[in-house]
Amino acid sequence: MSKKKKSWLGGELTYLFLAPFLVLLGILFYGILFDKWYKDPLLILEYSAIAYGTILILRVLGWAIRALSR
Repeated sequence: MSKKKKSWLGGELTYLFLAPFLVLLGILFYGILFDKWYKDPLLILEYSAIAYGTILILRVLGWAIRALSR
């Protein structure tokens, strides 16, 4: 059986849509725990960009470790 190749763009889009979801989940948990709610859309977008950047850095780090371990 041959292994099905995953689309690189599909994977990146998944992570792109995952970042805002993770930020909104974090805001929800933070609001529940500390009763302080963030409602500013620009702040949420900024945190989403930071979360996506962090996810991207972690992915690049994983690729580099895998490439160097070969």
